[in-house]
Amino acid sequence: MKSRHQLALSVLTLCISQQLYAQTNINDSTDNIVDAPEVSASSATSAEEPSVTLDAITVTANARTGTALAQKISEMPAVTQVLTEQEIQVQATGDRTTGDILAQLIPSLGTSSGSTSNYGTTMHGRPVQFLLNGVPLSSSRSLSRELNSIDPAQLERVEVLSGATSIYGAGAAGGLINLVTKSDVGYGPIRQTRLGISSSRNFDSESLGYSVGQTLGYGGERVYGRLDVDYGSTGGKFDSHGDRVSPDVNQTDQQDTESLSVNASLGMELTDTQRLDLAVTYYNDEQDTDYGPDYGDGLAVLFGATPSLNAIDGADIEDQPYTTKTSANLSYNDDDFLGSNLNVTGYYRDEKGRFYPSAKSAATQAAEVWQDNGLTDQSTVDQLSSAAVFVTQSEADIEVMGLRAAMQTETELAGKDVLLSYGADFERENSEQTYYGQDLNVFLASNGLTAQTNGLTYNGGPDTTIDKLGAFVNADIDITDKWHTSAGVRYQNLKSETDAFTPIYEQLLEEYFNNPAISGVSNAYGIDYQAGDVEKGNTEHDKVLFNLGTSYQLTPNDQIFANFSQGFTTADIQRALRDVRAGYVVNSDNVQPITTNNYEFGWQGKHGDTAARLSGFYNESDKVVRFTDSYTVEVVDTDERVYGVEGSLTHDLNDKWQVGGTVAYTRGQYNKDGDWLELDAVRLTPLKGTAFAQYNFDGGSNLRLQALAIGGSDTAYKDQQNDPDSSALPVTGYMTLDVLGQVKMPVGRMDYGVYNVLNKDYLTVYHQTTYSDMNRLPASGTTYGLSYTIDY
Repeated sequence: MKSRHQLALSVLTLCISQQLYAQTNINDSTDNIVDAPEVSASSATSAEEPSVTLDAITVTANARTGTALAQKISEMPAVTQVLTEQEIQVQATGDRTTGDILAQLIPSLGTSSGSTSNYGTTMHGRPVQFLLNGVPLSSSRSLSRELNSIDPAQLERVEVLSGATSIYGAGAAGGLINLVTKSDVGYGPIRQTRLGISSSRNFDSESLGYSVGQTLGYGGERVYGRLDVDYGSTGGKFDSHGDRVSPDVNQTDQQDTESLSVNASLGMELTDTQRLDLAVTYYNDEQDTDYGPDYGDGLAVLFGATPSLNAIDGADIEDQPYTTKTSANLSYNDDDFLGSNLNVTGYYRDEKGRFYPSAKSAATQAAEVWQDNGLTDQSTVDQLSSAAVFVTQSEADIEVMGLRAAMQTETELAGKDVLLSYGADFERENSEQTYYGQDLNVFLASNGLTAQTNGLTYNGGPDTTIDKLGAFVNADIDITDKWHTSAGVRYQNLKSETDAFTPIYEQLLEEYFNNPAISGVSNAYGIDYQAGDVEKGNTEHDKVLFNLGTSYQLTPNDQIFANFSQGFTTADIQRALRDVRAGYVVNSDNVQPITTNNYEFGWQGKHGDTAARLSGFYNESDKVVRFTDSYTVEVVDTDERVYGVEGSLTHDLNDKWQVGGTVAYTRGQYNKDGDWLELDAVRLTPLKGTAFAQYNFDGGSNLRLQALAIGGSDTAYKDQQNDPDSSALPVTGYMTLDVLGQVKMPVGRMDYGVYNVLNKDYLTVYHQTTYSDMNRLPASGTTYGLSYTIDY
């Protein structure tokens, strides 16, 4: 292995830069369409070498999929970014996930978790609204698997808008990230075959993974269609010491997982101005692993012992974790409807997910009941309460359907060109979550390696229906040929209905106190515990939201911009109600929405061979959503503020060499009894920097070295010692290096990647800062990826 590392390091000096992310500018020549920005398929795929430019993103009239925004994203006077197919391709070799790719390319986005989940992945300290072809992947009830929705090989581009946006509506307090799948086929048939393999640094047989994909499409004069199918199989993860990484029992991971991703699109030109487009995606992954976590002798870890974090062979999980997602998007567009552009989009999404079985304790709740009934000896309380341990497995189902209608009209006001965007949207979300009980005796006898259902079920919160209704109007005005302004208003209404349910801790306590091993003592204290219910309830909130932005072209090479916008959303109602006790009342007073005010300002420019962008942001809200130290969710009615700066720089050394990088710095505080305490790394991305160098060979091949660095901090951990409900943990910084490349073959293209090339021993931010010590899992050591793509 040493010789291989020396070889890898010896070629690093050949690495050079590529555009890390697209720089955008105002495009006055784009067509008048409602769909947000469509990068021309020809421009995205025909370029042999990436380039850095501040030129406008091309928005084409024959856009097939994308965000049905009221305003073209490329014209928003805010921090805007579009990742092209070429950029995604370079990063997507091996077992790299969408989360890995976006964390490398989007400065303000949180780092990848290294698991199935994107829990804690924020922008500007706020939740991100993820979309797939304009269909929301982020729901009020989130499984935090939004980025586990599509194979990266099927992405045409990724549209990014950071900061709150009243234009789009609820759920986008931190910004929008829209994953746009491939749809354009041109004229005639298209065919592409993809093959790939991946491995750990030791080429352990258990780490080997592979992928195979096929694309078929045909474009005619009026009808066009495309089908992408990708199948993948991933092996186990191995850390920098060559040891297998233990399963993530909290959010699950992608070890020993098979996945199938399908992207299909079909369109028809009804007339010269009317178009009908259908986009359908299906994604499924299922884990089938023989490894489980090490709970220690007699499950000692569950009672406070330090875990070894070893992966133990011999696991037998009856129902392994999985994720299944289906989405459909049907869009009608008329370029000349009463002199305006009309777009009507209907969408549907269904998501199901199952997690890894894990132990759940009701010891705290049991102790309260014992004490309330006269048992005062603390050692006896602790001894009895320690038996309130259960093993459960969570499964959730989320269904979303919606309709959006928007029009754009070009007009004049006081002799100035004005683009009016106006419309309405409606969305209904239904969610349910169930915990399936596992046989505790079987779990104990196997030391936590065997999980079998026992037929009992528990409520993971109430079955919930949420309706979101919005209407908006926005005006884009070219005050001069250099000065562009945008202003808008949106009305947002949020309604929720929750069914009556028995809270999970009520169910667990009834089971505990009726356990024959406990019932003798509980009867002696007169405890006849009966699980209580929470009655059905409903909430309704509405708000008028505003946005105002402007951009000014200082010189032909320099532009400044400023933007104000508002976000409006509610907490995850189902999750927040999961841990309440009987008698809790669900109404508009107890479930409050969160309003975010967002301010951004910045500059971007290109001088000679250098392109740069620098922006600052500040946002504030009137409430805080957080996990407590016992990992219940609470909405705290207190002020919160987040601020920071991000920048990027790219430079062409010559026609072959490029270098550059990004930096993002975010801080934030919440008000605790008059003191401003630092927000932790679950909410805020620590100091993050990236750098790259790339060399472009004649003929289209390239070689790239890239780095990602995270700064360490214990400020929030120290600060929140003054908050008894705090769950903040310190962060240790780290840096990783990758070597990537593309080789143009006589037939087809070969892509390769060596990730964490220096075999750095580290933990991702997610594994450092969330849950208990069982989650302190190391990241992968050096991994290899190789793929081959051929068009014919």
